[in-house]
Amino acid sequence: MVTGRLSAVERPLDTIQEPPLVILRDYWREAVAGRAVLPSAELRPERFAKALEHTALVERLESPRRGHRIRLCGADMENRDFGILRGAFLEDVRPAWYRDHIVEQVESAIARAAPVYMQISAELDGKAFAFTRLMLPLGSGTGDVCDMLLVATVRPSDGIVNAIRARMTLA
Repeated sequence: MVTGRLSAVERPLDTIQEPPLVILRDYWREAVAGRAVLPSAELRPERFAKALEHTALVERLESPRRGHRIRLCGADMENRDFGILRGAFLEDVRPAWYRDHIVEQVESAIARAAPVYMQISAELDGKAFAFTRLMLPLGSGTGDVCDMLLVATVRPSDGIVNAIRARMTLA
């Protein structure tokens, strides 16, 4: 079994340097036009096409079950071994330490209804690495109620991800 620990430190939006996240931040700032939340009906993926592989659209649901469903998931975000794929619920992600981290971060971002940029420090089986995450508030309606997030992650190298997958397969 893979053991791990994650910690997140929020960073100012203006410090984003990763190209896909810069594209998303700049798109969102223009599209939201001073509002707190961007209505999902106004989302224009073609305007941030170069970042799509790094993004997922997560929605908070009350039915058919309570939780956070991944509506869309870009190729770089998808991780079948962890249960991160289109149609899945974050509450079903594995391992448990990763699930607890991501659910807590998503719930917090939805409650805040404000953009959140984070540096995530990870330790997996004694090996440390870092990645970044940007969460942008969306609403399924026309008001300021945030019930969705556009989430983007620039993850570590494929070598690290593949090592984690191999360890999970052996467990």
